[in-house]
Amino acid sequence: MKKFFDRFLASALSVAMAVGLAACGAPEVTTSGTAATSGGAAVSASTAAAAAATSAGTAATSAAAAASTSAASASTGEKIVNIGVTSQLSTINPLNIDVTFFALYAQSLMFLPLVSFDKDAKVEGMLADSVTSDDNKTFTIKLKDVNWSDGQPVTADDVIWTMLKISSAAVANTSFNFSGFEGFNDDGTSPAGATSVAGIKKVDDKTVQFIAKNTMSLQSFINNICIWVCVLPSHVLKDVPDDQLTSYDWFNKPDVVDGPYFLDSYDAAHFISYHANKDYYLGAPKVDKLNFKVVQGAELLAGLQSGEIDFVQPSIGIVPNTDLESIQALSNVKVEFTSPVTNQMTFINTRKIKDARVRQAILYAIDRQSLVDNLLGGHGEVDEGFVSSASPYYDDSVTKVSYDPEKAKALLKEAGWDSSTKLNYYVWSGDDAMVKGINMVKQNLGDVGININIKTVDLDSLMAVAGKDDADIFTVQYTITPNDFYIDAQYLVDTADDSWTGGYTNDTLHKAIEDTQVTTDDAQIKADYKTMDEQLVKDVPMFSMYFISNAGVVSNRLQNAEPTLYGAFNHVEQWDVTD
Repeated sequence: MKKFFDRFLASALSVAMAVGLAACGAPEVTTSGTAATSGGAAVSASTAAAAAATSAGTAATSAAAAASTSAASASTGEKIVNIGVTSQLSTINPLNIDVTFFALYAQSLMFLPLVSFDKDAKVEGMLADSVTSDDNKTFTIKLKDVNWSDGQPVTADDVIWTMLKISSAAVANTSFNFSGFEGFNDDGTSPAGATSVAGIKKVDDKTVQFIAKNTMSLQSFINNICIWVCVLPSHVLKDVPDDQLTSYDWFNKPDVVDGPYFLDSYDAAHFISYHANKDYYLGAPKVDKLNFKVVQGAELLAGLQSGEIDFVQPSIGIVPNTDLESIQALSNVKVEFTSPVTNQMTFINTRKIKDARVRQAILYAIDRQSLVDNLLGGHGEVDEGFVSSASPYYDDSVTKVSYDPEKAKALLKEAGWDSSTKLNYYVWSGDDAMVKGINMVKQNLGDVGININIKTVDLDSLMAVAGKDDADIFTVQYTITPNDFYIDAQYLVDTADDSWTGGYTNDTLHKAIEDTQVTTDDAQIKADYKTMDEQLVKDVPMFSMYFISNAGVVSNRLQNAEPTLYGAFNHVEQWDVTD
């Protein structure tokens, strides 16, 4: 099946990393998960920052103004909540979205997506009342009765307009590729100037159908289209030329929204400030002003302790392991750990390490449970491949590989391994835990006769060598929505030319991955993912070093808010504060 949705590698990775330990969507590394999980927006972070500076003043002036405003509002009795974030905003404009969680959350407070995930990673309708398909080719979306803040209804026209603009060549959002739907160009863009297309059909004002060229699972459609596209008011923006949409100043302070908050001001590197939309369809938010505060991870402890930060959501706020115990000891906050979703993935270049027995030996040689215990304080688990216990498709009968250095030595001897060989092992410098853990890994591998050169590099450098011959092995955090692994598995280990495994291919794995897009039977999908992970255990082009349970934090003064990995902001209108 042709890929119908591509996400930037660097972006998804950063999300996943953000969702990770020290800390996507991708690369971001996570997204629904993508290395896609990844990178780059049509408008870069620096461009967004420049735009913000133009509208809000310099960073220092804007930050001071925001602080002053917050203080003044507090004195008037307004309820204010500050959310700590440890990564910069890439873009505030939904047409430029690069599939990073921070961008999605920042935008969806103003413009709702069709659906979101709840805390259990189950689909929850936001604009959509339902998303269904009988044949995995035609997807029907029925909209709720929601109005824009100017009183106009949200309609099918808004959905279609948004999809055609985000896919237009003029907007050039390379995070999306609609080529899998009827009527779109082969490069995934919409026809120039199109106001309609065969692949997105208006049935009535509240019903839209997407028609795919080939089968794709309902879950893949939901994960990659319905969640990541924030619908915009076409009646407000329809006359703006396509080539002006990405830089249109209206997005810096939109006056028509359907989400719970209006944007007041922002500086991409420092803060985003909102005020409540009293006409929000789920009810007026109880919190009058909501702020994202961009800080360094090391600043979270002080901010939580002083009360300047009320909430840390684990996909956009990375709590350093070194501060976790101190934060847990604070009396004014509560730390909650997510289900183990973020995967510390390790990829082996199969062009360089061709013998599967050597790759198996690498896996047997590493004491992964000790890494979980010593690096994560036990907040994680060891599983194989892509699927952790957080997934509805988890099967605990998948073959488990236990720490067995004698087995590793036997495999190496059988393979005729030359112990004088030095393997280049790359690790992301921003991953505090793995930077420490790689020395444990080096010791484990050295004990069986595998010697590594550790290369600790920044994320861009790591992505530059992913799947290339400069790297024999590399490890990176990657977050995938636990109910759909198709896009990521396809991209990472089932793409002969440019996968992160150096071109590994296998017919059994390929068929298992593709079959998840054909069936609508959850039991069969579970069986397909089991087949996929079993093949990965056998061939070891990649393996999970461990899955991470990420830390979120919520102030005792903040009510009805949970720092879950998914769904934390779905009902922000219910948040309340008690001082």
